[in-house]
Amino acid sequence: MTKIFMTGITGLVGSAFVTALLKDRPDMHFVCLARGGKNRTAEDRLIEAVKAQCEFDGEAERFDEVMKHITVVDGDVVTLDAAALAADPRLEGVTEIFHCAADVNLGKDPTGKTFTINFNGTQNILALAKLLNVKAFHYVSTAYVAGRKRGVAMEAEAENHGYNNPYEESKAKAEKLVRESGFPFTIYRPGIITGRRSDGRIRRPLAFYRIIEFLAKMKSHQCKKMGIAPTEEVDLNIHFQVTPSERVYFTPIDFVQYAITKCYQLPVKNETYHVTGDRPVSTMMIDHAVCKTLKLALADISAPTNGGTENGKMMERFLGDLYPYFATDVTFSQTNIRKALGDEAMDWPYGQEELEIMMRNYFVDFFPEVEWIQQVVNNR
Repeated sequence: MTKIFMTGITGLVGSAFVTALLKDRPDMHFVCLARGGKNRTAEDRLIEAVKAQCEFDGEAERFDEVMKHITVVDGDVVTLDAAALAADPRLEGVTEIFHCAADVNLGKDPTGKTFTINFNGTQNILALAKLLNVKAFHYVSTAYVAGRKRGVAMEAEAENHGYNNPYEESKAKAEKLVRESGFPFTIYRPGIITGRRSDGRIRRPLAFYRIIEFLAKMKSHQCKKMGIAPTEEVDLNIHFQVTPSERVYFTPIDFVQYAITKCYQLPVKNETYHVTGDRPVSTMMIDHAVCKTLKLALADISAPTNGGTENGKMMERFLGDLYPYFATDVTFSQTNIRKALGDEAMDWPYGQEELEIMMRNYFVDFFPEVEWIQQVVNNR
């Protein structure tokens, strides 16, 4: 039996990885660090995440079996005592670490919380790895350690071209810690995680979904002011102030799950994998899909100016931290991931039709009680 110490199982990627790996490798056992909070224990949160993931995988019946392969340890990557944890008998026999816990805050970090969790947390887990003398260290990073790079980002140590936020910087510097630790390592770099390829659904929506939720609320408010039904098409008069990109790396969660699970099972040889897929979409394609889904007139997407519309300025105040990801000029090299998975595994469609399905099912699943949204998305 291989015993893995893991962080981040309650997150979207972590839970997806565990359920998929145990299907391939039932000889695995996970010792999972998790935090309690909001009147729930660490075990409560872990059970909730694993159960939800099994249901999302369409295999709810696997939940009990999956839980037999998981031991819960209550703790936090930032405050853990590496020496005390290494001496915990529950960690006896751990030979690998899979570090997935992170704070995915794309905005400012005035208190340093994001940097502390992502950088100092990785320092602590590496200290634990040293005490346990593990054979391999697996780290889930992000493709956007590329920061403001233009051109091709290689599957290698990230070059510092400046960063859009403390999240990107913290992940790049954490990667450097892993590379310099002396442990054999694998680094996984997902793109912007969205719904799965088959039906666009996601278990827990992440960053991008804030945009379409905001636009839906803005439309409802605007229609109320105008005295018209929100089921009608309306022009929100938005100037989305970014230079449109042709390479926005939306990455379906099931591809992330599959790719990380398969790459994990390869020999560990200090490789980095861009788990982004090779089907980036354009900013304009996203604009068309959002507006078709919500019955909006197309937004004006163009280079930033000193002006802008009132609604555009409001969007920037609330969503400006996401803007850099729709104006990138970076291409993520797929050399290592293609070699690992094969070209066939990378060859799946992702375009405007898939974007529309993803957005429509997001509203179906997460706004079932909002009547006008249901009417708009279900009456195409």
